[in-house]
Amino acid sequence: MIKAVLLDMDNTLLHNPDARFANAFRQLFDQFFRGELAIKGSIHALRAGFASLGSDLANCPSNAEAMVNCLARSLSLTHADADQALRRFYAEVYGELQPLVAPADGAAALIENLLEQGLLVAVATNPLYPETAIAQRLEWAGLGGLVSEFAIVTHSENMHFAKPQPEYMAETVARVGIEPDEALMVGDSAANDMQAARAIGCLTWHVPTDGGLADLAQHIQRDAWREIAQPPALLPEMIAPQYRGNLGALRGLLADSSSSQWQERPDPEEWSILQIVCHLWQTEASVHQARLQSILAEDKPFLTALPPPGPHVPPCHDDANLVWRRFSRDRRATLSILDGLTPEQWRRPARHSIFGLTTLLEMAYFTAQHDRLHITQLCQTLGKCVDEAALS
Repeated sequence: MIKAVLLDMDNTLLHNPDARFANAFRQLFDQFFRGELAIKGSIHALRAGFASLGSDLANCPSNAEAMVNCLARSLSLTHADADQALRRFYAEVYGELQPLVAPADGAAALIENLLEQGLLVAVATNPLYPETAIAQRLEWAGLGGLVSEFAIVTHSENMHFAKPQPEYMAETVARVGIEPDEALMVGDSAANDMQAARAIGCLTWHVPTDGGLADLAQHIQRDAWREIAQPPALLPEMIAPQYRGNLGALRGLLADSSSSQWQERPDPEEWSILQIVCHLWQTEASVHQARLQSILAEDKPFLTALPPPGPHVPPCHDDANLVWRRFSRDRRATLSILDGLTPEQWRRPARHSIFGLTTLLEMAYFTAQHDRLHITQLCQTLGKCVDEAALS
């Protein structure tokens, strides 16, 4: 059942003449760096930054951080100067692009209808721009008053992958707190929106250039429309993007927390942030990797479900970021196990003490679900998630 609708922005919520807008953006960006810093080649550096997004899984920098790093290297700037220059451009100059765009008819009404139906709504725009720029774009779309209603608005400071990477969709789904087959991605781009979303198992709705949102607005008036569409079948190629996207989602939530919060617990019977991250790390190799290796090595092995640790299990370390790095290291090792598996290996059977007869593919997907369960738990601990009651 659909629990969340992910809405693209450009040519979905906001009419944008892509070529004109891109040309005007490049001109403004180049003029700013030439005039303010006497620097040439800024656009080439920015393009290189865009191309680098999501490539450093070991550190998983935010898109904003990755672009600042690329600009600093390419333009011989200090990190601080590159960061300040980008912030000034988006705060002081970017707004000059507003006359090129226009609100999409019916966008606000559609969103309000979805919210009234108890659905989570996210703005899943390509996270190439910082929050200040995305906030301006939402105002241009006539949606500024709805910002507090969104489960998440993706931007370069809170995301670690970008379209058309399916990891971006996986990261967004994890941050919203749902499963891929519970999301409907709405957008205009076949590659950026439709293909990327289907690549992790989301449902999709294509917005035609000449049709706008009218067809979708009419569709969601149908009785039981949330149960009608069948999500894509689970495929082996869906797993790795979810593993990587989940890493980004966890990284982003930790960036939103401070060390003073890591050991706090919302309730005596709930885990702290440190306990959650430690659990993810400590089970990655000993449980999830071990299960996959057993299925690959043995004939229909029996997999035992371990009882969950109690609420008072001691944390493995006092630095959540260090634990994330260890989890990332072990997750990359898990990804290496999956890399290059044959179709026959993905179908290898096993028996699970709870799930019964299963396969390597199903157990690999269970690991991605396990990630999202605890990512949502961490998000709720930070108070950055919509309560599950909103889904009722």
